[in-house]
Amino acid sequence: MKRQPKDDRQHMTPNNNDKPSEQPNLGATVDFLGSVVITLGFLIGTIGEGITLQESLEEKKSEKNSKNNQKLQLSQIEKKLDQVIKELEALKKRR
Repeated sequence: MKRQPKDDRQHMTPNNNDKPSEQPNLGATVDFLGSVVITLGFLIGTIGEGITLQESLEEKKSEKNSKNNQKLQLSQIEKKLDQVIKELEALKKRR
């Protein structure tokens, strides 16, 4: 006597007495995931803008330091020129 194979489909279909299984609403799930992706995009964009701003501030700071260094060098050159002029005037007086 052959045994009939057990039909698993009977267990997959809900009985009238069972509560209907709640399946997630696919549209709402996709909408939620889209919102998450958009939010992550905004977050990444904001981080990028922050990095750009930081680089810009560092560049301005570097330019300011460079200008200050140039002013210091110019001041030192002026002092040396003043010393040379004084020495030349002293040499002229000796003649």
